[in-house]
Amino acid sequence: MANIEITDIQKDAIGEIMNVGMGSAATAVSELLDAKVWITTPTVAVVKAGDLKRDELEPAICVKIVYTKGITGTNLMLLKQNDVQMILNQLMGQPLELQPDFEFDELNISAVSEVMNQMMGSCSTAMSKFLDMNIDISPPEPRVMDLIDLSIEPREFELDEEVVTIGFRLSIEDVIDSEFVSVMRCELVQELSDQLMKVNTEPEPEPVPEPSAAPAPVAAAQAATVPQGGGAAPPQMQQPYPQMPPQNYPPQGGMPPMGYPPQGMMGYPPPYGYPAPQMPINIQNAQLHQFENFDANLSGEQKDNLQLLMGVPLQISVEIGSTRKRVKDILEFAQGTIIELERQAGAPVDVVVNGNLIARGDVVVIDDNFAVRITEIIKSKFMDSLGKE
Repeated sequence: MANIEITDIQKDAIGEIMNVGMGSAATAVSELLDAKVWITTPTVAVVKAGDLKRDELEPAICVKIVYTKGITGTNLMLLKQNDVQMILNQLMGQPLELQPDFEFDELNISAVSEVMNQMMGSCSTAMSKFLDMNIDISPPEPRVMDLIDLSIEPREFELDEEVVTIGFRLSIEDVIDSEFVSVMRCELVQELSDQLMKVNTEPEPEPVPEPSAAPAPVAAAQAATVPQGGGAAPPQMQQPYPQMPPQNYPPQGGMPPMGYPPQGMMGYPPPYGYPAPQMPINIQNAQLHQFENFDANLSGEQKDNLQLLMGVPLQISVEIGSTRKRVKDILEFAQGTIIELERQAGAPVDVVVNGNLIARGDVVVIDDNFAVRITEIIKSKFMDSLGKE
């Protein structure tokens, strides 16, 4: 395979593109981990795939991202296994310390996939807006690599093939301060940089000028001011002005034409004139109908219909409390698991009807059955209107 030469301009272009994408990815990871995340400006280099040695990243997690729309190619993300373990600890609420017996089993690999999916999904969205094109990715595919060797099957690059490496500094508040590397083919880098050049060189459409109002005929105005016996018109009326200003007047950031408009002309902003007088505005408060004490006289048929509605059965449930758990915690539920609720012992329980809270009460036992003694009715317009005719 013939190597493609990557110029300094293309290096700068791919660095700028990935900088925009990873800036959005940092925001997504920050929301996912509930911690501040920084990803610094990248460093770009061109090396042969067989010479790619990143001892500081070994042992590593290699995440493969395939671009499926807009652009064609593969992006390999190389991260340290210790960094990924700390990220998972933060995600799952575990102590922020390295565990020597930690294993990247199916559950942990699935969690890594989710983190990278959020991260690279936000990155591709930002790249789409920056490059003015739709970019989609496949679900990330992580795999464990004790040594960074791209010749290990499945082989992504030929050993003598030149690839572009993009290094980033990754900092997560109170979690890690490390780095990771993105590896791309030269064809993909060239495609992305060409798209950026295309977006930056396309001329912007020229704005369509708004039509200006035609000035009033000068001859007619002059004729109207000439005296019956002839002679010249008064000096102040020799250059009449249009009765209405142009729609695009005054020009943005410019000066008006010579002698237009006259100083003090009504409706023009200073310093060319004075504003039109403000008309008084009559402001009145809105009159709203009061429905709280609505009491209509119902006919016999309407009363019968109301009685039919009173016989409709409703679902009543009693809630003793609730809590929030992570997906990992829910998957670990088993017989004997204790779930602590966000309510103190002895507190009143909620009585809910069709999803609406209507009362609170105490739990009692009647003939070996649980029951609820109502201690409080929740005040609402709906409850007040029940039973009215």
